[in-house]
Amino acid sequence: MELRRKDFLKGMRVLDFSRYLPGPFATMRLADMGADVIKVEDPSIGDPARYLPPLAEETGRLFLLLNRNKRSLAIDVKTEAGREILHRLIPKVDVVVESYRPGVMARFGLDAETLRTIHPGLIYCSITGYGQRGPMASRAGHDINYAAMTGILDGIGNPGGPPSIPSVQLADLAGGMAAVEQILAAWVRRLRTGEGAVLDVSMTDVLHSWQVFPLAVEQSGEPVTRGSHVLCGAMTAYNVYETADGRYVALGALEPKFWNRFCDAVGRREWRDRGFTPPDDPSGLYREVAELFRRRKLEEWVRIGEEADCCLTPVLTLSEAVRSSLARERENFFALDHPAEGSQVMPNSGFLSARNKRKGNPVTPAPRRGEHTAEILLEMGFRREEIDRFMEEGIVEGGESR
Repeated sequence: MELRRKDFLKGMRVLDFSRYLPGPFATMRLADMGADVIKVEDPSIGDPARYLPPLAEETGRLFLLLNRNKRSLAIDVKTEAGREILHRLIPKVDVVVESYRPGVMARFGLDAETLRTIHPGLIYCSITGYGQRGPMASRAGHDINYAAMTGILDGIGNPGGPPSIPSVQLADLAGGMAAVEQILAAWVRRLRTGEGAVLDVSMTDVLHSWQVFPLAVEQSGEPVTRGSHVLCGAMTAYNVYETADGRYVALGALEPKFWNRFCDAVGRREWRDRGFTPPDDPSGLYREVAELFRRRKLEEWVRIGEEADCCLTPVLTLSEAVRSSLARERENFFALDHPAEGSQVMPNSGFLSARNKRKGNPVTPAPRRGEHTAEILLEMGFRREEIDRFMEEGIVEGGESR
């Protein structure tokens, strides 16, 4: 199955200085939508994610999953000559994305103020943990810290137990998607007015904006403690239950009609209209429901959930989710061959489709470090002899390395 990219952002050129996860996740989505994303990498090492385990052959699998549909420009931004090359590129670029701590890009002469002097219509997006200003702007951090500082981490886990670390990097991925959202908003305005923008994307800001339901609960006067509100395990009808074969199901019968369908399907009409009962209620309803689920295997509960349409689903492993009929029909995962690293299964951003045969470019694998350096510089108006001299002097790299 050959997937092709959408061409929604055809004509947008992005210069991507970001590394690791949040920025590359954002620019991958822009590339999947048709933008020309140029990944700027250090000639000596490139994006450190290239070496982050687990590895395929020689390259980190995370890097391969995050950097499809991009071109690599390996250039030493720490040299004056390297910065001059980039300054010459800026007038032909629409968007810059970077994810360094505040002040780093200024030391390279690549900050928003400098680059927008060269190109006033530039959209400059910075992705950081704590934002460009504020009491923690210069602090180091990772996903777990951002989740901790926003109250998100405190809300995950069982009552009385410690916070549980999410299985996916919520802040990193949320920050990447928020960056795409802001870039597209700025792009629409620029198409209308010609005006550029400076975008300050803070991962903690994004997670703060997600605290919709917990904040609603807290303002009602109820305590917001781990597992204490209805969407975090504090009601019988909205919970996770173990089955007879040691697997789990998720019951999401939040509305009375779904809970009552479940009760009818399992022959327990006396439970009707009691779905909001908390697990610690003296009536023992939660214990009765849990015991009922332990009497049948997962396969049987899947059938009951499908027939009753009561918001009852299996808790799938990742490998089961990837192979599911839902994922297959929705084209949610696909395999992409890399000439040096083999085939990689990766999630679809929603902008790649086998049904898009007449529009959009084919999906391309993650580039080698500096693979497109000469190609990009030639496109941007540099002469061949200039490029050869840059390579001889070590200012740029031509793509023989991984």
